[in-house]
Amino acid sequence: MAMLRVANCPSQDLALTNAAFVNAADDAFVPYAELGDLVLFVKPHPDVERGCVALNGVQRKLLRVSTGDALRCEPFTPPATQFDAAGMTLELEFTKLRAAADLNAAGRHEQVDAVQLAAILKRTFASQVFTVGQKAAVEYCGNNFLFTVNSVLVAGVQPGVTSLRALLTPATSFVFEAAHNSAIKISNQKTSTVNSNLFKTKEFSFEKLGIGGLDAQFENIFRRAFSSRVFPKSVVQRLGIQHVKGMLLHGPPGTGKTLIARQIGKMLNGKEPKIVNGPEVMSKYVGQSEENVRALFADAEAEYKAKGDDSDLHIIIFDEIDAVCKARGSTNSGTGVHDSIVNQLLTKIDGVDALNNILLIGMTNRRDMLDEAILRPGRLEVHIEIGLPDEAGRMQILKIHSSKMSENEFLGKDVNIADLARRTKNFSGAEIEGLVKSAVSFALARQVDFQNLSAMEIDEDNVKVQAADFERALGEVQPAFGASTGTFERCRLNGIISPGARFEKLHHTCRALVEQVRVSEKTPMLTCLLEGSAGSGKTALAATLAIGSEVSFMKL
Repeated sequence: MAMLRVANCPSQDLALTNAAFVNAADDAFVPYAELGDLVLFVKPHPDVERGCVALNGVQRKLLRVSTGDALRCEPFTPPATQFDAAGMTLELEFTKLRAAADLNAAGRHEQVDAVQLAAILKRTFASQVFTVGQKAAVEYCGNNFLFTVNSVLVAGVQPGVTSLRALLTPATSFVFEAAHNSAIKISNQKTSTVNSNLFKTKEFSFEKLGIGGLDAQFENIFRRAFSSRVFPKSVVQRLGIQHVKGMLLHGPPGTGKTLIARQIGKMLNGKEPKIVNGPEVMSKYVGQSEENVRALFADAEAEYKAKGDDSDLHIIIFDEIDAVCKARGSTNSGTGVHDSIVNQLLTKIDGVDALNNILLIGMTNRRDMLDEAILRPGRLEVHIEIGLPDEAGRMQILKIHSSKMSENEFLGKDVNIADLARRTKNFSGAEIEGLVKSAVSFALARQVDFQNLSAMEIDEDNVKVQAADFERALGEVQPAFGASTGTFERCRLNGIISPGARFEKLHHTCRALVEQVRVSEKTPMLTCLLEGSAGSGKTALAATLAIGSEVSFMKL
């Protein structure tokens, strides 16, 4: 290992080779040297002083060094096996951001032929080692482009093994992706490639996004709404399908509908999501409500006319959509404004000039109030019910809201998250968050002297959220939906004894009704009236059915 002084690349032409240059006397670093996190192809050059390494601007920026700085450098010997790159995923952008900005402003793009560019890369960079995250400049048809290595696939490596570094060879294949807003259109790309550029990150951690207990719902959302969007448009055209344009998230308050919608908007590389509350669309002026609906789609409409299927995805998040999309004819306002708003929305989503670059996400607590026409395929066709979390989901949510406490050692060692998840049945995600806040408030209150606030000194090291705080919080925060099993058990303190065959038949019939509601989509709601004299066991039977059903929504 040696410390070499950083110098400028000898010439502009050599800067496009992605090689580093040293004096002939420093031939110990030829042909490969490891500089920081990069392995560069090294060549001798007479214009480079001894003890120096000449780097281009892109390399200096990656290594975070300036001309004249000392840089650790040591010879590198490529492994004899399992080091050749079978494939590489590269993201393209212009070296000058102004070029992309000018093209975007003019509504145009620069077309790049994937086959031609691959040939240039093999000719220019053959036998060079590339690391994931590395950037390099390349000249194509008179324009200088910057490519970033997003991933490498090494020949001979077992599936599932992640490689961070590989040797580019004449046999290496490439997958090209255009960076967001790069004004680059890649043509002649293999149709087997996947458009992973739809998402800002290639891997998702729902806990890092602050989402817990909704893994199954997210899986359904991505399968129904985004599976077609990650494939090239040529594949979608040959399949003869249209992208999903809308989805409806429905369920009780506090279960995470708005959170899911906002996080979807953050994960996608489309335009900044437009978030609108249903009542905000309404206006007292005639025709203004319909104009507000048209304005939501104006940007997507303009871009689709200019770029067609190459336009970015536009997301419209419609909270409390039931406020404006009530079933037509159900309101007696006299003006018919609700009906015309529904008509306007239907026209924009699935009318004659329907757009293919929009995703409308509607949220409601009252799915039954929506107009049936807006729920059919082609409109809000994906219906995802966001219900109360199960025990595993509640544990995820508790971990999310207590993670900072745990990291900073504010969470007591006697706190059992698994036990809290078990005891918070019927809690929504918002109520679990409220439970944690309540427990924290009890912990903070122990450090506060409300009789003498001016003389109070707070010792941060003594702030601990303990199991006793959560016990008190459980008594303070009650779930809005459902009742605890203990509440129903009090309705049958001495158990329930069958008085005969007639009771057994009634009990069996009621259990069948509960099971029908659970498994059948055609009967989401059934009512049952138990009639009898006082003290005959009606309440006890109802409580027994509720406990046996094990459903989340139980109300006494």
